[in-house]
Amino acid sequence: MNILFLLLTIISLLGAPIFLILALFNLIRKKPAKKRFKWAGISALVFISSLVGFGFTMEPPAIPESIELSIPDYQAEYDINTEIPLSITVFPEHADTSSLEYIASGDTLTFSESSVNTGSAEGSFDVYVKSGDNTSNTLSINVIDVNAREKALELAAAEEEKQRALEEAEQKRIEAEKAAAEAEQKRLEEEKAAKEAEQKRLAEEKAAQEAEQKRLEEEKAAQEAEQKRLEEEKAAQEMEQKRLAEEKAAQEAEQQTTPQQAQVTQESNSQSNTAPTQNGSNFNTYDNAAQQETSASYVLNTSTHRIHYPSCKSVKRIAPQNYSTSNSSVEELISQGYKTCGNCF
Repeated sequence: MNILFLLLTIISLLGAPIFLILALFNLIRKKPAKKRFKWAGISALVFISSLVGFGFTMEPPAIPESIELSIPDYQAEYDINTEIPLSITVFPEHADTSSLEYIASGDTLTFSESSVNTGSAEGSFDVYVKSGDNTSNTLSINVIDVNAREKALELAAAEEEKQRALEEAEQKRIEAEKAAAEAEQKRLEEEKAAKEAEQKRLAEEKAAQEAEQKRLEEEKAAQEAEQKRLEEEKAAQEMEQKRLAEEKAAQEAEQQTTPQQAQVTQESNSQSNTAPTQNGSNFNTYDNAAQQETSASYVLNTSTHRIHYPSCKSVKRIAPQNYSTSNSSVEELISQGYKTCGNCF
């Protein structure tokens, strides 16, 4: 309103002299009275209007009683070096706003007509307007460096990616070490199993060799026993042949004796064939089948150290002095140095 009155005053001050000059010019030129009165009336009105406007402009300006400060399209954050428009509403409306003082909590914010510049520093700033003792509401402006924030976010993302890559590499290293340790453990177990298998194989080979050695020794002992048995049988056959030769010689000698001597000899032989021995031998002559007729479990040849069943054909050819019987077990007799007969056992 003050500006309107000021413009009206300026126009009146400039227009009044012009209309007065035109009115005087018409009087001098002796224009018709109607025109002279017309121009004079217009000049008077313009002059009166200029006086009224000047009177209004000369009134002292009104002081704002209340001030309302706002930001159109308010944002939560603003970039640095950004021009933010301000909207200021005062009451009364024709109050003088030339005395408004713009105040900010930071030194980096600057003000221009109806706007504020955020400056180059980040932070949160309070802005308000003051006129005399009247103060507007306070606006909070958050200023950030968008480019710096973006770069910081990029650096943080890169650092996070780098850290993640390092963690993955460390995890892979740990897994590789674990796999290597497991492989080494497996290799050691396989080596141990191979050593145990080799030891078992060597032990089996040794046992097989010992078994083979034992078998050879047993075969050798069996061969020696068989050889000894054959030798004993050969010795028995030689003794039998010797006995037969002696009997033959005795028979030939008997044929040369007198009948009386033959009778004495025959009686002597008869007594020898029927009388049993006192030491367990039943007969004193060779080829005596009665030697098989015994209640004992075994018949022994004390000369050849052989064990016979009583039914063995070799029993009747045992010499009386080598004949003996026994009810002991075969194991006990073997422990005494006897061996089983190869014919009856």
